[in-house]
Amino acid sequence: MKKLFLAAFAVFAFANVNAQENVVKVNPLGLIFGSAQFSYERVLNEGSSVELSLAYTNLNANFSSGEEAKVNGFGAEGKYKLYFSSSNDAPRGWYGAPVVSYSSISGGSGSEEGKVNIFGAGVIGGYQWVFGGNATGFALDLNLGVQYINVSTSGDIDSLTVDGILPRLGLSIGYAW
Repeated sequence: MKKLFLAAFAVFAFANVNAQENVVKVNPLGLIFGSAQFSYERVLNEGSSVELSLAYTNLNANFSSGEEAKVNGFGAEGKYKLYFSSSNDAPRGWYGAPVVSYSSISGGSGSEEGKVNIFGAGVIGGYQWVFGGNATGFALDLNLGVQYINVSTSGDIDSLTVDGILPRLGLSIGYAW
C-alpha cells in the first residue's frame, strides 16, 4: 500500500512539471495604503482559472480635532479568468474576468463607532506574465476594468454614500508553480 501511495504521488507531482497551475500573489499598491491583499489562482484548463483573494485592512487616521480613529476590516474577492491567447496556456497572457467582492470594515474614534460594508461586482481585462522556466516562475498581473460598488453603513457613520459604477485598476506580483 505504501509503494502504491508513493507511486501515485510521484505521478501526480511530476505529471505537471511543464506548466504552472498555481499562482500566489500580493498587491503591492494595497500595502502602501494599509491593506494587505493575498491571492491564490488555480488553473482549471488551458484557457481558464479561478482566483480567490483575501484582504485585511488596518489604518490609523487623525482628525483635525486631534482625535485618532482606528479602522480595520476583512474582505474577499473571486474571479473567473478566461484566457484568450492561442500561443500561451493559462495562467499566461491576455484574459477577461467577472469579479465579485465583499468587504466589511469597522472603526471608531472616542465614543463613536461605525461599520462599512462594501459590495462590488464588475468585469476586468488584463495581462499576466510568468517569468522563468516552465515549472516555476515569478508572476506579474496587471488589469483594468469597471465595477458597480454599493456601500452601506451602520453605527455613527452617516456621511458615506457610494452607489455606482467606478473604474478599477489592479496590480499583483507573485510566484507561479
